[in-house]
Amino acid sequence: MDPDPKGPPRPPLPEDEEPQLPKGVIREIERALGKGSRSRDVALCLSIGSQAIAEGRPDVAVEVLSWARHEAPRLASIREAYGIALYHEERWADAMSELQAYRRMTDRHDQNHVIADCLRALGRGLEQVASAAEPLVSDAQAPEDRRAEAAIVWAAALADEGDVGAGRAVLRRFLERPRSGDAEHDLRVRYLAADLAERARDDDDAQRQLELIAAVDSGFLDVAERLEGLEHRRG
Repeated sequence: MDPDPKGPPRPPLPEDEEPQLPKGVIREIERALGKGSRSRDVALCLSIGSQAIAEGRPDVAVEVLSWARHEAPRLASIREAYGIALYHEERWADAMSELQAYRRMTDRHDQNHVIADCLRALGRGLEQVASAAEPLVSDAQAPEDRRAEAAIVWAAALADEGDVGAGRAVLRRFLERPRSGDAEHDLRVRYLAADLAERARDDDDAQRQLELIAAVDSGFLDVAERLEGLEHRRG
């Protein structure tokens, strides 16, 4: 299918650069578009866009991935990367649309944490946020860091609605899962758990969560200052 002339222009691409993508993704693109310059350009856009996202340059990613998405709208890997780039540009509705398309195409919910955060940013109801976050939080086979982010979004949404106790329960269940120790994403969960504990006036648990964070990374965010504040308040 020829591209629509009304679509975004082809971005300038380096002629001497090869796409840095898994072979399976390259094959997926070639199956959809055939071998040739068009599939090579789409693959290169995905490669450049993914690297730009990792480097914190979502504007670059959006530019190249918008063209790739126009050229290959049925490729889940393109829709996923484009959705993440849009999310980092805080284009919540557009990002959610792309990631929901990715979810429909793959039947996977490993980007549901981002969908849930978009829903929250758009002011959608708690039920919608929870319906996006819960399947990922509960999936023991999903990437741990994404499960953690989903738990954070869900718990924060509950707390925003005034149910701090339910938010704390979401975080507690996640932190009680079997594991060898706290990774960076667990520290993020504990940080919110400490915040919600303070909001519930449970200073004992707030201090415990902050101390557990400090035991792994004493320089994590403002944990040291918060511990000092708690100790001062408690005399």
